[in-house]
Formats: sequence, C-alpha cells, structure tokens
Amino acid sequence: MPCLPISYENLSSASKTYDPTKPIFMLNIWRYRTEAVYAPEHAHLSPSPCTGEEALKRYRQAIYAVLPPNAALHFTSVPVTTVVAPDGEKWDYVALVRYDNLAGFKNMVSCKEYKEEVEPHRLAGLEDFRLIMLDEIEHE
Repeated sequence: MPCLPISYENLSSASKTYDPTKPIFMLNIWRYRTEAVYAPEHAHLSPSPCTGEEALKRYRQAIYAVLPPNAALHFTSVPVTTVVAPDGEKWDYVALVRYDNLAGFKNMVSCKEYKEEVEPHRLAGLEDFRLIMLDEIEHE
C-alpha cells in the first residue's frame, strides 16, 4: 500500500477557519516499511537498498533544511503497546512538532526542496502514517 500524500485540500480548508496567528502542532504517527521503496525518479536519494526506518532517518535529517523558523520538535516516542485500537494496529514512531503558524507548515511542504529532497524519503519509508493538525487548548 503506498503511503498517503499530504492533503493540500485539507490544509487549504484549515487556512480558512484557523487563526493564522496561532501556532499549530502536527502529530506524526508512523509505521515503517520493511524495505524502503523509492520512486524511480528519486532513486538517486538512496543509492543502495535500505529499510523503511533508515529512509525515515534520512527524512528526519533532510527536513531540517526546510523547517520554518521556530519550528520545534516537542516530543518523540516509540509506542510500547496499543491499549484501545483495532486488532493488529501497530505503529513504530510518534512525534509532535510545533510550528509558529499554519502558513509556515504549508510553505514548507509546498516548497520544491521539500518535494524533491525530503518527502521522497517519507514516501519510500512509510507503510502507513497519520499526520494530524492540532490546536493547543489553553487551560485555565
């Protein structure tokens, strides 16, 4: 199953209703492929076969070049077990990243460098993944 692409339609919809001055948080939930599968046009990014996990290490290194100012990794973890989930659901990695605003995130994932040098590692390495935009709730 190919990894799903980013939904630019959903990002555009969020832009119409979300306060552009507020930070956003992106919850990343990843399941690695056993072996990475690079598209032929991106084969130069992986000169030799690698695992999905190795492709995602390349992704995490490459993304630093395109992160918007003040983007920050807030949390990473390796899931231990599911407590409430469909039978057989398994994830390998979770990360929570803060961006100053939605525009910064949209500009990052829309830029040429991201699409040509960063995203191919994610698409090659992930069997499945979720990317969920979160709003920080102010607590009283």
